[in-house]
Amino acid sequence: QLRQDCLIAMEDTGHYALNLLTFLHQNNYKIYTYNPLLIKEFTKSLSLRKTKTDKKDARTIALKLLSDPNRALFMHDNRQEELKIITRHMNRLKKHQSDWKVQYTKCLDIIFPELHQVVTKHSDYVYELLKCFPSPEKMVTAGFDKLIEIKRLTAKHALDILELAPNSIGTTSFAREFELVEIIENIQHYEKLIKQAEKKIDELMAELNSVITTVPGIGNRLGSVILAEIRNINTFTNPAQLQAFAGLEPSIYQSGQLDTQGKMVKRGSSHLRWALIQAAIKVARYSPTFKAYLRIKLEQGKHFNVAISHVAKKLIRVLFRLLQNNEAFEEDKLR
Repeated sequence: QLRQDCLIAMEDTGHYALNLLTFLHQNNYKIYTYNPLLIKEFTKSLSLRKTKTDKKDARTIALKLLSDPNRALFMHDNRQEELKIITRHMNRLKKHQSDWKVQYTKCLDIIFPELHQVVTKHSDYVYELLKCFPSPEKMVTAGFDKLIEIKRLTAKHALDILELAPNSIGTTSFAREFELVEIIENIQHYEKLIKQAEKKIDELMAELNSVITTVPGIGNRLGSVILAEIRNINTFTNPAQLQAFAGLEPSIYQSGQLDTQGKMVKRGSSHLRWALIQAAIKVARYSPTFKAYLRIKLEQGKHFNVAISHVAKKLIRVLFRLLQNNEAFEEDKLR
């Protein structure tokens, strides 16, 4: 039985320590988590000897905690862990839904390839139309009056569909129609799960009340992924480390007189890299400063994707400062 005022520190090892962390939180212990890289650097400062044992590692982590004047910055926040679990879960849900949408397009291209000419394939009323009448022949048989009973399917849509359906080059069968209906139901099922996950993310983001959502173009969706992947901004001592963690730093090759920078290394967190690139696109749309920065890069002849990666790097520098100082975004302070 540990004393209640005991301080506990450990390396941030992902899911391996989750059960222990949960137990300690439930028993109201103060827990501090450090990035393994920080512990590694601290170990180097203690000794040049290259000896590694579990006891020595535990002692090093304890010494790091005791000697750290800023240890309060590394206190473990269970909400960050919860956010990461849900954002990763939602990413998987969207991936599954995307896979089903690919199958839907493939199936529909066989059954009724002309349908996309008059309606948007991925819309609720088209899903309902195809669940009720999963072939051109069944739409023709149903007729105008039955088609317009479908919610949000307009009279014009119904007339356009009935004009195309009799002359469709599509082929169908019982099995294909059954498959199409099942695919649509899976798409709708995942849509429901995604909305539930988004609701949970909104609740967690409201609790965290992070300054990240004060940045123009960054809402709960992108903000939650960025926060979940970074977890504790104090793990990073400068923006360059955060950039490297996201895999947005250029590869460097040096040999003799040759010194070149290549493509992005694309290591680190792919989830964070994706969120930062998407956030850069949005911020460049809503922030005058970022919009001007993107324009400069494009005028320099850079490809759009390369220019956006430069915007993402600038965004990293801004986010690093905002999150470390817990200050809201102000356009006037940007340079």
